[in-house]
Amino acid sequence: MEVAAAQRQLQRQASAPHGLRARGAAPPRLPHRRRCRCAAAGAAAEGAPQAAPAAAAVVALKEWAPTCAALGAGEQTILIRKGGIKEPKFVPEAAAFLLFPTSFHTDQQLLKPGAASKYREALDLDPKQLPAVPLAQYAEVTGAWTTRDERVLQVLSPLHVWADAFRDTRLKWRRAQPLTLLELRAYRLEPPLQLPRCEELFGCFSWVGTPGLAPEAVAAAVARRVPALGDAAFAERQALLRERLASLEAEPLAL
Repeated sequence: MEVAAAQRQLQRQASAPHGLRARGAAPPRLPHRRRCRCAAAGAAAEGAPQAAPAAAAVVALKEWAPTCAALGAGEQTILIRKGGIKEPKFVPEAAAFLLFPTSFHTDQQLLKPGAASKYREALDLDPKQLPAVPLAQYAEVTGAWTTRDERVLQVLSPLHVWADAFRDTRLKWRRAQPLTLLELRAYRLEPPLQLPRCEELFGCFSWVGTPGLAPEAVAAAVARRVPALGDAAFAERQALLRERLASLEAEPLAL
């Protein structure tokens, strides 16, 4: 029953990928989202059964691997994003998604003291060198805001593992754009899903599809998800975030 419920949830999200846009707003154009067709093409060439429709697949958000690990460990509950080189701005594309670990940043100085050693395995991860990308975290958006306040990472320091240098890299990139702040309820997938590596997955864009994974396998993994934080602990983090946001210039992002 849990797997069936997870499948229905994922299908609803896939059928309305822009569910986080403001009510009444026109759907944003998202030319940056990439769909990997390598696995499907290989299966067809070998005469394998046809894959399930792509609409049933869940999307994945690309994020620095140590950040993914910190979310899965419950040490971090927020993301701060701007758009990639190949997208005009960052647009939250789904209310729940898998996390796709990247190795875009390799400098351990972007992490707080102690975090680099704690997340050394994630820091050293290079998904381009693996036959499959491990998707070990699943996240649900529980709050969203935009801000241009340069104090944001300092004020929200208890909620993330980034050093000041990370703040500077995010703020310097496309200064005219506001930052998008997402609050995430993260879960661990045990064992991680293994997304077959495909060149179309890599590049400077935020979102990718996961047609290399059977929807039933994704739904089963999501049904078994383990919360990074218990309900009470996460509620405390939520309260702290909203308390700290009161001292920042931030606008709620309509869901």
